[in-house]
Amino acid sequence: MSRLTLVGTVHRDPRGLPRLVETLERLGPDILTLEFSIYGFRYRQKRKKLLRQRLLEGLREIQGADSLKAGELKVLLRSAGIGGLAALLELPFEYKGATFYSHRHHLPLLYLDVSSYSRQLLSHLDELLCPANLKKLIAFERSSLQEAVEREYFLAKNLLVDGKGSLWRKFIPEQEEWEKRDRMMAERIKKVLAKYPTAQVVHIGGWQHLLAQQGTLFNLLEDLNPKRILLGHLQL
Repeated sequence: MSRLTLVGTVHRDPRGLPRLVETLERLGPDILTLEFSIYGFRYRQKRKKLLRQRLLEGLREIQGADSLKAGELKVLLRSAGIGGLAALLELPFEYKGATFYSHRHHLPLLYLDVSSYSRQLLSHLDELLCPANLKKLIAFERSSLQEAVEREYFLAKNLLVDGKGSLWRKFIPEQEEWEKRDRMMAERIKKVLAKYPTAQVVHIGGWQHLLAQQGTLFNLLEDLNPKRILLGHLQL
């Protein structure tokens, strides 16, 4: 019986927090590991208020008004474009759910992601928050964030069940860097399992890492026969 379960998520899922807590309660792990870095945590803790303010100011500039009506702002924040960007500025639901569960059950929670990757990703926020980009998000990403997330879960489910073809490559940008990152996380997970030889370990991260493709986290850990769960949708 495997001691490792990989839980795959669609990042920025508005319903992700209760889904994740429910899944963790069902699995009952001894240790949690998370696709999150120390840099990503500290960056958001330090700058999230400023980033929120910049987003609101950019939206006001686009709307040509000193203030946004509450209803208008609510609609924008539910959209796949602006809502997805707003979620990126916050601590992710994966962190919130894992932290809640670890505190409730007094369990270790370990951040395993690579800080250099987080630094590179977050370095693009200034560009993403500029009014020109916000206009594009409003114009082209009109569907709700929840609808966009559910579409991605549908695709993820199909790719995890039958990963043939090349569609999966669309979801793994810069494959060489991705594989390097997954190798580092795989080594860290193996060290956790070796340090705690009887513990049930649950790792939480993006669903793409669970694909049965060369160089993914699942592929690198396949000899450990890990269970895979697509949050709220599928268990393999």
